[in-house]
This record gives sequence, C-alpha cells and structure tokens, in this order.
Amino acid sequence: MSRARLAIVAGLYTVITLMMMYPVSVNPSGLKLGGGADPGLYVWTIGWGSHALTHAPWAAFDANIFFPYKHTLAYSENALGSAALAVPVMWLTGDALTSTNVVAILSVLLCAFGGYFLGRTLGLSPAAAFITGLIFAFAPPRFARLAQIHLAVHWVPFCLAFLHRYLNDGRPRHLHAALALFSLQAVTSGHGAALLLLGSVLIVGFRLAGGMPLALARRVWDVGLPGLLVLLPAALTFIPYWLARRDVPLERVLDDVGVAWSSYISSPSHVHKWLLSNLPDWAWVRQEPDAFLFPGFVPLFLGALALSRLVSRERWTYLAMIVVTTWMTIGPPFSLWRWVYWFPVLNFIRVPSRFTLLGILALAVLAGLGFDRLSKSWPRRRRLLAAGGIATLLVIECAFVPIDARPFTIDSTAVDRWLDTQPKPFAVVEVPVSESRDDARRADFATRYMLHSLSHHQPTVYGYSGAEPPGYKELYNHIIRFPSDESIQRLTDLGVTYVVVHLEYFVPEFHAEYIARLTSFSDRLELVHQDGTGRIYRLRAREQ
Repeated sequence: MSRARLAIVAGLYTVITLMMMYPVSVNPSGLKLGGGADPGLYVWTIGWGSHALTHAPWAAFDANIFFPYKHTLAYSENALGSAALAVPVMWLTGDALTSTNVVAILSVLLCAFGGYFLGRTLGLSPAAAFITGLIFAFAPPRFARLAQIHLAVHWVPFCLAFLHRYLNDGRPRHLHAALALFSLQAVTSGHGAALLLLGSVLIVGFRLAGGMPLALARRVWDVGLPGLLVLLPAALTFIPYWLARRDVPLERVLDDVGVAWSSYISSPSHVHKWLLSNLPDWAWVRQEPDAFLFPGFVPLFLGALALSRLVSRERWTYLAMIVVTTWMTIGPPFSLWRWVYWFPVLNFIRVPSRFTLLGILALAVLAGLGFDRLSKSWPRRRRLLAAGGIATLLVIECAFVPIDARPFTIDSTAVDRWLDTQPKPFAVVEVPVSESRDDARRADFATRYMLHSLSHHQPTVYGYSGAEPPGYKELYNHIIRFPSDESIQRLTDLGVTYVVVHLEYFVPEFHAEYIARLTSFSDRLELVHQDGTGRIYRLRAREQ
C-alpha cells in the first residue's frame, strides 16, 4: 500500500468520522454519549484505567469502587485497552470525559482502518476495501452502539486479517501478530474477544473443510514462545475475573433469547426512520425494537452482488458469519442462542443482539466483494467515481447527525480535590444518596460519586457495575439514614475514613437541620475541612 493512498484513505476516514460524530467531535469536554448511568460508568472506567496503568498496573483490577472488596474492576468489562489509548489525552487534559470521547472517536477510525486492512488482505481493490471500512465503521448496528465503550471491537478486523495471512502463507510472524491483536482485543473488550474467537473458528473451519491440512503439531510450533508471550496479557486478565467470582456471580444467565422482529428493520438513521414511518401500520413494525439491527440498503445490495457468482473463496465464510450471528438474535422456537449460551466463551455475552457486531463486519466484507464484482471490468476512473458515489450514499443513508449526546460535566468539588492532599490510603463515603427505590436513581448517585473519586483515586463504598457485592444494597440503605448510630457504626466497622457531605445536593431549607444532626454526633464525626457547602468529617470509633 502506497503512503499517498494511505494518506488519502486516512484523511477521508477522519473527515467522515468527525462529521458523523458531531457534536461530540467539536465539544468532547462538554458532552457525553447517550443517557442514563452507563455513560458515567464508562467515563469512570476510562479515568480509573488510565490512572491505574500509569501508576500501579499490577493493581488495576483493585478498582476504587465497592470498598472494601477487591478485584472490583472485574465486575464488568475492564476496558483497559481503551484506557491505554486514553493515557496521552489524560496526561494532556486531566479530564476523563474528554479522554473517553477521544477514545470513542479513535475506535471509529480504527474500525474503518481495520475494515480497509481486512479488505485489502482478502484481495479487494482499494476502492472496495474503502467501502468495507466505511460500512464496518458507520453501519447503524455498530455505530449506534458507540456510547458502549465496553463493546469496542476495533481490533477484530486487524486480527482476522493476520489470521488470513497466516493461513495463506504459513508465516509464524503473521500468527504472532494475530495472537497479539487477539490479546489486545481481549483487554479492550471481552465481548470483542468472544466475537473474534467465533469468527476465527468459522474461518479456520471453512479452510479445513476446503482441504487445508490440520497440521496441529506445526501450528503449535508456530505459536512458540513469542505467541505465548503476546497472549499473556489476555491470560492475566482472566485471573481477577476468576477471583471476583468468589464474591459475586459473574456468570451470565439466559435472560434474553431473542429480539423483537421490529429490530431487524430499525435504525436511528434519518433516512431509515423516514422510510420506516411510511411502512404500513402492522403491529410487528410498530413494536418497540430491542436494538438497531438494520444495516442499510447499500450494504445489503452490494453484499447480495457478492453472492451472485463466484468472486472469492472467502464469500461463504463471511456469509456463514452473517447467518450464525443473525441466528443468535432470533428468539424461540428457532433460537440458536438458547442452546449455546452456556459455552465458556459465549457466556460472556449477555445480550445476543451484540453478535451482530461481527455480522456487520462480515457484511462489510461481502459488500466490498460485491463492489469488485460490479466494477471488475470498469476503467480506473469510472471505478473511483462509482466508489465515491457509493460512499456518499452510505454516509447519507447511515447518518443520524447530531448523534445522541447530552451536556455533561464531572462535578468534582473543592472538597473532593482537598482529599487528594491528605495522607493515603483512606476510604470515603459521600452523602446524600437517593432515597428512591428506583435502581436508576441510585445508579445516578453512585456514578456521580465514582466520578468524584477520580479526584483522589481512593476507595469509595459506592459502585455501579455489572454486579454488586454481598450486602451492598443493605449498606446503601444505611447510608440513606446518615447520620445515625447504625450508619456511623457500619461505616466505621468497614474502615471508612472520611464522610463527604454535599450540602449543595440538599434543598437549602434543609441545610440548618442537617448540620444540626451532624453536630449531634460530634463525638463520632470530626469536621476536618469545609469549603463552601462541602464538608468533610473524619469518622471516630465509639469511645468505650
């Protein structure tokens, strides 16, 4: 690949990415992707991970949430691979929100480049490979999940490309590259690693069915010590998950076996929503979708062209990926997911619609093959013009600009930053918390205080993740009643050092009454710092 061509491809992908990610691309420090508590969790995950990787990478999984439990980063996706991308941005800005948004932008660019690289590896023309990368980056079933940092799959196409190269030429260095990229994907997203394994099994399976010798001894020899070493990071990440299972159940249960039929025609794209609004008023069409799974007319048309006649020996492999990943999303009585969800790798995936992330990559490859099938006999100029026209249609069809982004700031207060000046280690709890029984309201408070903890990176009793340790809800209910004898004693027994009181989160009329309640426990609560409406109390053990 010439440098000039790569520069053009890079420039085009960058411009399209920044345009499709508006307004986050122009205001990464003031907007969060999506709503609810999850985006706050992802910002904290990137903030914690980038801090841990640069200060104590060996203890990265001992995250500062759910004190006093250990290995709490393993309660959900660790996203350490994404946090590694964020380290330079954190060093320059010190802002976890900006870093998270930059990582999201880089993930889109890497998906585009990965699709292009895979397409070129499979023998696609540069124009067809460009279309492949464009589809994988921006087709709604993948791009609409942009806010879900834990579903970043940008290393998948690079890994599959090197796997193809190894199977083609047998060079161990290509196998080592594939294994290194698998390891990188595993520490970026466990979901991505599971999808990558599924894709690899299908690729190897079709090669074996086509007559490729198994040559197991040679394959093991080709892995060798270099292959084992590059797999080490992925292997090490499994240890905290195994240890965390002693405290919380991390196994996925069969709680989602299919999506609503409307999901297959649903998309956030402006074009698709307009077309959907003009469909007949059938009940299944108006049913609330579980996910956006419609990839677009242009990808489907080009993909169908790839099946019209023999254009590549790989077309059946990638068609099988589409069939298997789509079949995973179908509910009873034709469900495949209900029979295979318990497999050790697949059971990491909670929602089967996420298998479509691999299916979109497969469709992108078929679309690239279809474009080459269509334009095989065309002169170079006509082919480039056609590729430009198709790329334009793709962008128009897939766009849902402005993307779903909400105003957001990490409202770390002066008292939180003061804690960073105190001798470490210590543990904190912050009040008030929501008295609502609604889990979403409680999650909002938990993520708010998790983000506060990025000011000092010391343990907090709060947490919001894919699992909760034993007794967390009971402890939360005690904190609701703080200050009280029971809540103070419980926090003291846990080893909590400081209580941070945010009077600004109370209605002003309640300030005087709450301060009086705090003062009534002066033998147990020592006021050590005050700044505006923020107060910090040190917990004292009850005098005997």
